[in-house]
Amino acid sequence: MRRLRTSISSPARYLMVVSFMLGIFAAQAQQKERLRISATYIKHMEGPVYLDLQTTARIDRSNVNVPDIPLEVYFEVDGEETSLGEIQTDGMGKARFRLENLSAIQPDSSGLYILGASFGGNETFRRGSRSVEFRDAILTARLTEMDSTYYVEATLKDAQKDSLVADALIGVMVERMFQPLRISEEFLMTDEAGSISVEVPDDIPGMEGNLVLLTRISEHDTYGNVEVRLQAPIGVPIVAESDYEQRTLWGRASRAPYFILFFTGVLVIGSWGLIAYLFVNLYRIAKN
Repeated sequence: MRRLRTSISSPARYLMVVSFMLGIFAAQAQQKERLRISATYIKHMEGPVYLDLQTTARIDRSNVNVPDIPLEVYFEVDGEETSLGEIQTDGMGKARFRLENLSAIQPDSSGLYILGASFGGNETFRRGSRSVEFRDAILTARLTEMDSTYYVEATLKDAQKDSLVADALIGVMVERMFQPLRISEEFLMTDEAGSISVEVPDDIPGMEGNLVLLTRISEHDTYGNVEVRLQAPIGVPIVAESDYEQRTLWGRASRAPYFILFFTGVLVIGSWGLIAYLFVNLYRIAKN
């Protein structure tokens, strides 16, 4: 019988090699975990602009923070990305990228800003990116008085359109050490003039009567997070009561209460007196 020979052309052989290599790369990519990046835009009217970043991954069916991830921060205009710098997440997978103001980045022709962060990938995680889109907003707040009652009046404006923003939710709070104290309803909606008015209670304590009022829009679909701080000397002064010079149980040793000193002295003298009495009796016994 005549043996039949089959031959594979060069293009076919090339396609087989390419398919084989792609299969290997796909298998390696499937072994890597997906890195999730979250980004939050925050603007302080009296200060800088922040991009808060968080890196997480779903491992063993639970979401965990991924630390020490290098991220490249960029802004995008008309599909073209421009790098702003690099930042690395901390031990909790968090990082905060700071811009002095929005002049460092450019909006598109409609006034829309695109700010994001990307990760190039490593041996454990695949590459990924996340961006946020927002428009620049101007949030102003002022303190007014009417019939001996103080109010915070806030106004929200679109910076590019120079138009007032209605139907936006705004909260008013008083700054505290651990968490702001809300004095408004959970959120107030701006009227057609882009404004709200909130009464400030007259019984809020503050150091030397000074309060820091925070007016904030949070997670707005168009403007992100914008905050303005207002100094207001309308609080109830806090009187610092110090018992440093008083004789108290929790005071320093030189200012201990007299009864503590008396009983301590009695115990010390009594203890040493008993020891002296025992030594005297032992001496007498030994002498006899």
